Amino acid sequence: MSEAEIEKRQLIEEKKNSELQALKTQINPHFIFNTLNNIYSLVYQQSEKALPAIEELSQLLRYSTKDLEKDFISLEKEVGYLESLIELEKLRIKNPELLIINKKINFPNLNISPMLLVPFVENAFKHGDFGGKGFTLKISDENQKLQFHLHNFKKLKSKDSLSGIGIGNVIKRLEILYPKKHKLNIIETETEYSVDLKIDLRNE
Repeated sequence: MSEAEIEKRQLIEEKKNSELQALKTQINPHFIFNTLNNIYSLVYQQSEKALPAIEELSQLLRYSTKDLEKDFISLEKEVGYLESLIELEKLRIKNPELLIINKKINFPNLNISPMLLVPFVENAFKHGDFGGKGFTLKISDENQKLQFHLHNFKKLKSKDSLSGIGIGNVIKRLEILYPKKHKLNIIETETEYSVDLKIDLRNE
């Protein structure tokens, strides 16, 4: 391989790394902003749930501050983010039993890019209808292939698409990190939103 080809590969790699870093830094503030809005509502209502919510957010921030600097984290830790987020959101939902979570992780040490799944769950809570309706989340890693399914009902008042900034970033990151190893299918109607994501996490 000539020096020119080596230099070209290095430039492509540097560009890819720069793009990934920029995308990750966009996701974190977006995530924090929405969570703080939820806590503000609890404090304003003088809810006894406010302090547990602040503690849960502190835990999330400790995780994200440290792990967003990494290229990859364990699948177990990424799923832990989701579980912490769900516990935080449960504090403001009247019918938390409507949140159906089905998790089956056999390979907790598989590597995955940090905060790759969180935006989908975050958007579901931001735009979801939880007045007698909930959402379904299924995560599994059979044969070291991640399968992520999320379904929720949308607020009837909301005209905004759920595929906002955070989801756009995830799509770009998937294209860069898993160009031929993922399949993403998003279906959005006026009343419902569903995500099916498959990622081959095997190291070949």
